[in-house]
Amino acid sequence: MIPTKILRRIGRAAQRALDPRGPTKAGTPEPANAEPAEPTRGRATELYSAPGDLSELGILLMPLAGYHGRELGAIGDALANLGHTVSFLVEEDAVEAIDPHLGDHQRVLASADFDRFALGNFDAFVAMNDWGAPSRAVYHLARVRGVPSIAKVEGVQDFTDADTGWIRLPYMAADHVLVQGNNDIAALDRKNLHLVGNSNMELAWKLGPANEARNGEVVINSNFTYGVLLDARDQFLSQAVAAILANDLEPVISQHPADLALPSEFVPYRAERSMSEMLPTCEAVITRFSTVPFEAIAYGTPFIYFNPHHEKVPTFVAPDPAFEHVHNAANLIGAIDRAISSRDGYRERGERYFRSQIDMSDTSSAIRSAEAIAGIAYPS
Repeated sequence: MIPTKILRRIGRAAQRALDPRGPTKAGTPEPANAEPAEPTRGRATELYSAPGDLSELGILLMPLAGYHGRELGAIGDALANLGHTVSFLVEEDAVEAIDPHLGDHQRVLASADFDRFALGNFDAFVAMNDWGAPSRAVYHLARVRGVPSIAKVEGVQDFTDADTGWIRLPYMAADHVLVQGNNDIAALDRKNLHLVGNSNMELAWKLGPANEARNGEVVINSNFTYGVLLDARDQFLSQAVAAILANDLEPVISQHPADLALPSEFVPYRAERSMSEMLPTCEAVITRFSTVPFEAIAYGTPFIYFNPHHEKVPTFVAPDPAFEHVHNAANLIGAIDRAISSRDGYRERGERYFRSQIDMSDTSSAIRSAEAIAGIAYPS
């Protein structure tokens, strides 16, 4: 039998090796609303150009995961509608997850050893993080060429690396940052910030609140990924399951795609449905630091911030009308009961908190982002 500690070390190494976004020496947190890879339905990498094949790339966007593809794909469409040339740079291992979101735009394949210096001319570079190795190399190229670089905040962020265990300095390498809401502005405290919202959360708000009958499930958001607080997961799950059962409700575990395999005692609770499918019908959500709470508010589904491992990132530390912050199983039992019994009017109570994180406007986030990017790339 291999000791658990060794298995966890292997697991950490595997996550880092599989993560297309982060440096090899440490894990990169990913927002928990990311969903499993979508099938490409036969689309092959031969439809992609090599880095040196296209001389004019226009605005170059680099999605690094499926949910990046959804966000940047919509922005690419909006840029094209403004009359601008758009190209996507996609890592070979990520094509399956990203390609379905990219429409008919130009595609460039970034193989494992691709020569970034061979890339044709581009007028601006955009990615959704500026610290992971794949995008960081192109940010450096943009700086060498004197081309503006832009990062779009990818979801709720540990901006000060309070719990990541290493120093990423997120959103400090790009020349400009497209931020989701006022919380991002306060946390980053730097120049060249552009307030544009978040397309995925904007869609959730438009779809909610849910009108479906609730089904007795309480969803546990398991997103201990990319080397951050991995050893805290099993305690978190064990206490959450026990508290839900104590309320005579059904525990359902929603795993982030990069979450490690579950111990056997939790496997019966694992859901195959996506978080977005479950939020409209579940009773409540139990979560650690994640973007999921904002999607839950949009659907009128109460969430409880459960923190038995004492993570320090400040986003959910102070209790709010939108949620309770609890640290142990005994308090979690009562918090579940209170969340469900006071669900009427929950979305209205949570709206202030939602909008502090996600700025909303009559103009879509994709259009606002495209207009900001075009203004940076082609100043009048």
